[in-house]
Amino acid sequence: MALSNSPELSARSFPAPITQAFVKKGIASSDFTAYALPVGPYVSRKPQAYAHGSSQLVNPASVAKVFTTGLALQTLESTYRFKTGFHADAEPVDGVLNGPLYIKGSGDPAFVTSDLWTSLRQLRTKGVDVISGPVVLDDSAFTEQMPSLGLAEEDAFDDAPHRAYHAQPDALLMNFGAMSIDLRINENTVVVVPEEAPKSWAFVSEVKLTPAGCGAWKNGMTVDFAKSGQNVVVTVRGNYPRRCGQSRLPIRVPVQDWLWEAWVKEIWLQLGGRFSGQQGGQVVKGITPVTTIALHTHFGKPLGDLIKQINKWSSNVMARHLELAVAGTPEAFNSQMKDWLKQQGIASNDWFFENGSGLSRNTRIDAKGLAEFLRNMAQRPDFPDFLASFPRAGADGTLHRRVNNINGFAYLKTGSLNGVRSLGGYLRDREGQLWAVGILVKSPRSYDSWEPMEGLLEFLYRAD
Repeated sequence: MALSNSPELSARSFPAPITQAFVKKGIASSDFTAYALPVGPYVSRKPQAYAHGSSQLVNPASVAKVFTTGLALQTLESTYRFKTGFHADAEPVDGVLNGPLYIKGSGDPAFVTSDLWTSLRQLRTKGVDVISGPVVLDDSAFTEQMPSLGLAEEDAFDDAPHRAYHAQPDALLMNFGAMSIDLRINENTVVVVPEEAPKSWAFVSEVKLTPAGCGAWKNGMTVDFAKSGQNVVVTVRGNYPRRCGQSRLPIRVPVQDWLWEAWVKEIWLQLGGRFSGQQGGQVVKGITPVTTIALHTHFGKPLGDLIKQINKWSSNVMARHLELAVAGTPEAFNSQMKDWLKQQGIASNDWFFENGSGLSRNTRIDAKGLAEFLRNMAQRPDFPDFLASFPRAGADGTLHRRVNNINGFAYLKTGSLNGVRSLGGYLRDREGQLWAVGILVKSPRSYDSWEPMEGLLEFLYRAD
């Protein structure tokens, strides 16, 4: 569905006290850009836009996800569900599956361990007692895209490839490609304990206690995954300040096959299933033949629910999955996104989307186009799904402790990279007028920009 273009509004500058608040934080006037547009229907005032440096191209960081989720709604629709298929060459005979069990992924970004348990339980309910062939993991849905993803470059994005936000797309992604481990101090040692992990995985701590203050220790850790026979050993190394007490470290799981192998075996046996034959219990990668039959199909959450997880909690890997689902490759995503924006009348020729997550040094947009896009999305019939995906100020997501100075309605997506801060979303002022607003900051002092951003939002809310 194409979006209708809205008439161009004249824009006045934000009041000097609003822009000077940024300057007082050491952020030059040329280092931030902002735009605010009223979203119809208008209430009681003449339509008026506000702008500051709105034509500058700036990295939006995670605010890029609002474009990704918008394009997904446009392309897939809010009721779309990813499928994970459990296939076989033939129906079981006397409870025995005489051949492989194929597990075929389509890129469900929210498939978790409990979904695997439910799916394998369905196989047991349908009469499968014994699997006599191998379990074949088919993640081929993203195979052709993988060379375009720039994985090695992303590993080196901030010298912390173990962090959970670096989880990479996988057509058979499980548990968001990540897990959490707790660091617990036991006298003079640090013990690492996973929140949830297969029993066959061992966690080894080579973490050293230090007397330093509890600061930014997470990026200094390293996490290694190694296969030892049928088991996986996870070794955590680094320095950990004693003053931190117990802390949680979300980490990326780089090899999804190992996680699937361990969980499939463990859960199948828990459910009373068995493996038999020379290949029974083996877990390998492969392709699902077109001649197979579907024993069970797991349908993931509707897209309308997925975008809530993506925007409210800024999930990079889930956004990348939508990028690949709607366009196939990052290059095609950039082209498709810009074509869609042009159809809306948004001047995006010089824009660039390196990927759909915003975890990029090269993505560029401008604040005016961001606000125009948000205004256009408000005219769609699926706008309630889109709006509900944004963090609500002072209530949930990445804003559960922020923007407490506005006693009204504000749904806002934030973004943060080194030297970059961004914000885009919706605000209803005290007169009832809905605003689409975009703020982009690129400065060595960007980390100190949140207070001026809140001041700008408060100005719009007061409707002075």
